[in-house]
Amino acid sequence: MKMHNRVFLVLIGLGLLLAGIGLGQALADEIYVPLVNSGSGSGAAQVATVPPTAIPVNTATPTPAAQSVGDDAECPTADFLPVSANPANSAWPDPYLNVHCTENTVVIESNGIPSFEFVQLTPNQLQAQDYSWEIPLNPTVDETPDQIPLLGVVAIAVNGMPIYGPNEGGNLGYGDPYLDQILDFCNGHTGPSGDYHFHARPECLFTDFEGNTSLVVAYALDGYPILAPYVCEDNACTAVKEVQSSWQRISNVTAAWDAHEYVAGSGDLDRCNGTTLADGSYAYFATDSFPYFLACYHGNATQAAGGEPGGGPGGPPGPNTGTDAGTGAGVNAGVNAGVNAATQTNGAPVADRRAGSPPVGAPTGGPRLPRPGGGRP
Repeated sequence: MKMHNRVFLVLIGLGLLLAGIGLGQALADEIYVPLVNSGSGSGAAQVATVPPTAIPVNTATPTPAAQSVGDDAECPTADFLPVSANPANSAWPDPYLNVHCTENTVVIESNGIPSFEFVQLTPNQLQAQDYSWEIPLNPTVDETPDQIPLLGVVAIAVNGMPIYGPNEGGNLGYGDPYLDQILDFCNGHTGPSGDYHFHARPECLFTDFEGNTSLVVAYALDGYPILAPYVCEDNACTAVKEVQSSWQRISNVTAAWDAHEYVAGSGDLDRCNGTTLADGSYAYFATDSFPYFLACYHGNATQAAGGEPGGGPGGPPGPNTGTDAGTGAGVNAGVNAGVNAATQTNGAPVADRRAGSPPVGAPTGGPRLPRPGGGRP
């Protein structure tokens, strides 16, 4: 009997122990929250069950900081062409071109010797130069675009040779050297200091010019590129359009700037001869007609061009003392020598080209701007 009582007491104790454990677990799952002014009139603490709150885990991939437009631009060395000696130019040093970038600038160093055959159209013999230009790596927009200088360098072609504006110097009445046909097959010639330079697009440099919508022809001194005049007409680029300048010829006067006027909407491009592209960037275009490269700087040019300032679009011509190189030595043909007196190396007068014969040295079937046949492009 005593044994049964002991077993019974042990079982009761074990049951009480288990009940205590269960109550403790239940209380552990509940949080006591004092309810004040609950409306029941009692200030006693009441038990409120609060479900456990999960800690959110962020599994999303962090978003990188956005780069502002123009930051950390890539150095455009790949846009420039390799240069090599042309056997026909053995009388001169081999061409030299070096392009590199600092933190904020593109540095272009060149000796101005062409890789294509030099054909002398003016009395000025080709001479090696010591060029070193610095242009912005990250171009910035000029809210009040500056006119390009009337004379001197306005851009650098991708072969490291200078580009001048669309006019000659005072001794030729600031005329258009392209329309006056005093350019060689690559649309350039030499100035009084022996500096070879282009006045219209140098298609002879390229084998893939026609229809190329991404070809960089040059860089302007404000850092913006000058592209071949082709753009895609749709996102897939199933059709290509050749863009046209909005400068129109309004007069037959000799002075190139006086003979042309910007007519908004008459072409595809703005006053500077460029436009904003689909990706938001800006570029000029090497067009068939005036101003051929650019008429004003869309951006801030950090290096002043050479030559005499003054005149330019819509303004009076500068002093009649310069050349297209701005040296005061006469226009290409030298002091007291005009277009008709200038001779080619084979002795044929430049004036003969006005009859429609191809420019001397032009490769047969090679690409070039359409030559005017008594009219204007």
